[in-house]
Amino acid sequence: MKQQRWKNSLWRNWPEGLSIVLTGLFLLQYVLWMQKEEGVWLPETVTVVKLTLLFTVLTELLVFLPWLLRQVLQLTFLFTITGYMTGYAPVWRKPVELTDTVLLIQENFIPLEPFIWFALSAWLITLFALTMMKTKKLVISALVVTVFIFAVRDSVGTLDLRGEAGAVIFSGLLLTILCFAAELKKNNPEGGPQVSRYVPFITLPAAILLILVVFLGMQAPNVRPMLTDPYTLWNNLQANRSFLSAGGNSSIFTLGGGAVSGYGRDDSSLGGQLTLNQTPVMSVVSPQRNYWRGETRSRYTGEGWITSEVEREALLSPVSARLPVASGRESDSSRLQTVEVTQTVTMAEVGKEYPVLFGAYAIDRVRSITTDGPGADLSPLQWSPRLSELRWTGSSQRIYPVSYTLTSKIPVVREEELRKLPAALLATAGLEEYLALPESLPARVRELALQVTAPGQNLYDKVKRLEQYLATAYPYTTAPNLNAGQSKDFVDRFLFEIKEGYCDYFSTAMAVMLRSIGIPSRWVKGFAPGEAVVEGEYLVRNSDAHSWVEAYFPGYGWLPFEPTSGFSLPVNGLEADVAAEPVPEVSTEPEASSAPELPDSAEPASAAADHNSRGSFLGWGAAGAAAAAFLLSLSWIFRRHIPFLRSIRPPTGHLNTNRRVLLEVERFLRDARRRGYSRKEHETVREAVQRWGNEGNGAEPDDVEALLLLFEKAKYSDLPVTEEELTALTMRMQEIRERWKKGGVQTDVKA
Repeated sequence: MKQQRWKNSLWRNWPEGLSIVLTGLFLLQYVLWMQKEEGVWLPETVTVVKLTLLFTVLTELLVFLPWLLRQVLQLTFLFTITGYMTGYAPVWRKPVELTDTVLLIQENFIPLEPFIWFALSAWLITLFALTMMKTKKLVISALVVTVFIFAVRDSVGTLDLRGEAGAVIFSGLLLTILCFAAELKKNNPEGGPQVSRYVPFITLPAAILLILVVFLGMQAPNVRPMLTDPYTLWNNLQANRSFLSAGGNSSIFTLGGGAVSGYGRDDSSLGGQLTLNQTPVMSVVSPQRNYWRGETRSRYTGEGWITSEVEREALLSPVSARLPVASGRESDSSRLQTVEVTQTVTMAEVGKEYPVLFGAYAIDRVRSITTDGPGADLSPLQWSPRLSELRWTGSSQRIYPVSYTLTSKIPVVREEELRKLPAALLATAGLEEYLALPESLPARVRELALQVTAPGQNLYDKVKRLEQYLATAYPYTTAPNLNAGQSKDFVDRFLFEIKEGYCDYFSTAMAVMLRSIGIPSRWVKGFAPGEAVVEGEYLVRNSDAHSWVEAYFPGYGWLPFEPTSGFSLPVNGLEADVAAEPVPEVSTEPEASSAPELPDSAEPASAAADHNSRGSFLGWGAAGAAAAAFLLSLSWIFRRHIPFLRSIRPPTGHLNTNRRVLLEVERFLRDARRRGYSRKEHETVREAVQRWGNEGNGAEPDDVEALLLLFEKAKYSDLPVTEEELTALTMRMQEIRERWKKGGVQTDVKA
């Protein structure tokens, strides 16, 4: 008998139980948010908070238990779970004095820290939310604030809170519906049982609609936002303001997704959208179009490039005018053929400082240099043979050169010779830093690199296939869709999520992918050739700042490669047919990382397109089926249950019967108003009906009087209206309506 009473209690209070569950789901999204934040909560803390939230919600569902008993159970659980997490062993001794009692409590409480504080906080917050989120205003306020917080946090950085935001919206809207039903029941106590009866038929279509919207949103293509969010817009403005305040200095400012193009030294956090700056940097007179090389970076962190210890400790040697730079290249390039090219660089604005002198790869000697002062001072110049950099270590007394002339020995690429190299390096001694990768690099990056390069039978073809794949599979844009990227690794985010970008995206991806398959590589930055203003002269702007890749080949040293879509690297001796086989179609969808296809089984382009079209068809077909199910459910609900709403016959009892009389009279008054008879604000029902009779509304005086008497009995008296009286009233009203139809209505009376 007691078990049946519990079941009846739970069934009668199911809206309140559902509200408790939805509130717990709402709060759980905050816990999931904290779980995703690095270094905020320990895994044990997340476990304690989740269990606290779950147990509190479950015990609050047991409404048949006394309130105090539920709180005791919850507190007992908190101390039990935190004791288990901390390996707590109770301390007990018989206290003698009060101070000894306090000390004993402290000895038993302190071992539970810090988890007990998180558990108690989660418990109190849960009880507070269960108490407060019972009105529409509070629920809607909590929903708006939470969605705003999640949206801001999701747009700042790479944290993905879309799932949490969706769960918050789902639970918040259903809570709003339940609050509306509760308020309706409270305001209409006589019809409360009927309201509760139809709450499921209000909640069901709302839940189906929310699920349908989420499903369609998941199936929709990922498109870039039409408007820039306020955070990114603010950072872009800050970046432009920093550039202008620096007097247009050729530097790149990257601030939370907004950057101004130019040559910069801080490459530790790549990515974001790029604003092109057309300010001139230099003009270069050269008989040959080239990339103007600056610096290299060898250590990839997962977010960008930083200077490694080897680079910082690299040996430097002084530079003399017209003499070859000391020791040439440190790497083995004995088999490499080169072409000598002389170029003269003239800076666009005097006083701008750069860490290097720019020149075609690889600089061989400094022929002349002009500074803003008497004589040519070469003392700030230092040559780094390991990095092939001509560094400028000037100071306030040694201003960056106004112009300089360099001679470079540019590599001549002989593909037939390079293809003779084996597919794997026989030795990597001294190249360890150019193979290093962070442990956090997702495995699917290497799997994709292996898949793309597998058909290559030699080292050169593997590098070229990877270069061509990136240049053809990903589009170039200075405004990539950052909302599509959620991975914490920059390369992984580009390859599998954003799938578009500018040079930093392409070059970093190629360098990392080469390292992942055992090919040494380094990241290079400098300038693209620029605009050819006249034959043999190029104007280089900040918008020409560029980055590319150099890969190591035994006997040939470091050779440059250009993976950026739409860019072409000038290489001497490069043949048109650079690969023996076409680059296969390779999927970059996230699921491909778990089981990548082998190149010899890769889909042809047409098959891949058919596969994508079939996937799209199935997706939209499922969406159509869901929409049809939603419409059918609505049709069933309205066809099956709405007629009952119009003809509710409550259980016997004078309140319900009297209420039906009032409803019938209100319906009669509405019909009269539609036929031209209105009730004025100051009139009672009796006064209005009597006035209508005087105006000739087609109703007999006896009928009107009987109607009024029964209405007043139902509204003002405690006496019950019988079923017979109600039936007679209904028949009288129907007779009056029939006489109205026969012409007893004065339609010229205004409502």
